[in-house]
Amino acid sequence: MKLPRTRAVKGKRASADTLSRLLVYAPMALQVIGLIRRSQKVRRGKYVKARKRDRALDFLLGQAERKMGSAGRRRR
Repeated sequence: MKLPRTRAVKGKRASADTLSRLLVYAPMALQVIGLIRRSQKVRRGKYVKARKRDRALDFLLGQAERKMGSAGRRRR
């Protein structure tokens, strides 16, 4: 039985592999980064104002966690 000849597209497969790896490792990376940030917050203290860079990083991390669905809303 003969198989039809198809042209292999090299660029598409590599980008698909990269995207699938990113989707697999992103939630794990977010959890690790979140744990590190929370431990830093605990060490820093409750009433110390965070630096602008830290606030920006915390905002981006919170948005990413919300988009991935890994962060539940906590009540105070």
